[in-house]
Amino acid sequence: MKKVLLVHNYYQQGGGEDKVFAQEEALLRSNGIEVELYTVHNDLINNQTLMNKAKMALDATWSSTEYKRIKKKLMDMKPDVVHVHNFFPIISPSIYYACNHLNIPVVQTLHNYRLMCPAATFLRENKVCEKCMTGSLINSVINGCYRGSRVQTVPLVTMISLNRMLGTWGNKVNRYIALTEFSKRKFIEGGIPEDKITVKPNFISTNDNTESMRTINQNYLLYVGRISAEKGVRNLLEAWQHIKDQKNMKLLIVGEGPEKEQLSMLYAHKNVEFVGNQPSNKVLEYMKDAKYLIVPSIWYEGFPMTIVEAYSVGTPVICSQIGSLQEVVHNEVTGFHFVHDDIQDIQRVIGDAINYKDYYSMREKVIEVFQNNYTEEINYKLLEDIYRSVIKENNNGRTAKAKI
Repeated sequence: MKKVLLVHNYYQQGGGEDKVFAQEEALLRSNGIEVELYTVHNDLINNQTLMNKAKMALDATWSSTEYKRIKKKLMDMKPDVVHVHNFFPIISPSIYYACNHLNIPVVQTLHNYRLMCPAATFLRENKVCEKCMTGSLINSVINGCYRGSRVQTVPLVTMISLNRMLGTWGNKVNRYIALTEFSKRKFIEGGIPEDKITVKPNFISTNDNTESMRTINQNYLLYVGRISAEKGVRNLLEAWQHIKDQKNMKLLIVGEGPEKEQLSMLYAHKNVEFVGNQPSNKVLEYMKDAKYLIVPSIWYEGFPMTIVEAYSVGTPVICSQIGSLQEVVHNEVTGFHFVHDDIQDIQRVIGDAINYKDYYSMREKVIEVFQNNYTEEINYKLLEDIYRSVIKENNNGRTAKAKI
């Protein structure tokens, strides 16, 4: 394996997927792999006329324009493997067909649940919803699950339904990367063949970040991420203000989002501080000095990069007992679980965690788990094995066809 094409459709608001894409690019390059990128950005949509926007919405199902562009890119580069992180909405599933036409194996990382759920989150009205996986996708149109709009949901339903009918998900992708065993099980339930899914977690470039017993402040708890309903920040703030003995600690909120303005006004007191978005190196500094990172999500998170970042500096995590989170954070080993969407239980668990007697032993365990699971070296080996496997399978298939 010498050449890899990495493919990504950036959203208008950056997030964990973008960070993983950049890190895997750097990881491959540092190991001597020739890497080229094929990327588009959703900002392109903003500059279009209403008619062009409507056309782009239809193209999300299968874009002939992107098919031609990608095919040309593939013919020029001749990669050994194509690794897609996100194709929605501009690139579309047509990328799989371009790769198949030129007999180039495709790997797709499953960062969210878009192949089964138009909202990509299995969340509706702030509650877990799997109706489109177990029943009809019409449910999402009725409820306007994509951006609260029935009109905008229709192209997504068309994209999922048509490609499901064409067998795209099962036949045009050589290997899927699920971030956890939980998400793997969900995709199997949704119809993706089990033998096509490999679990590979996210990772972080450490640069000697791992620490355990150094002198740290530990005078605050930390939330890092988008400040929006599915992230459960409101629950966290409500629980925090009812903890009687906060041990002179404060709650630090890093990030931006649609709920920030309202929540910062509602919970503006000396023990809560909103600091907005921060650069990556500053976030790691916050994590080093935090007593705990808190992840109060009410949806099935994929694999939050914030948890890996916290682990890399020895900081335990308090999280919702839901989906992949309860798999990544080991209760009373690398952190604590609370019942998701339960303010009283959040309050109880945070109170217990602040007073936890074996805290420094927990920090040591966090670093051990990080070094055994989430380093660059371990992740590259996993990624290399996936690439080599799909290339070998693809070559075997080509040989079998030639014999016929």
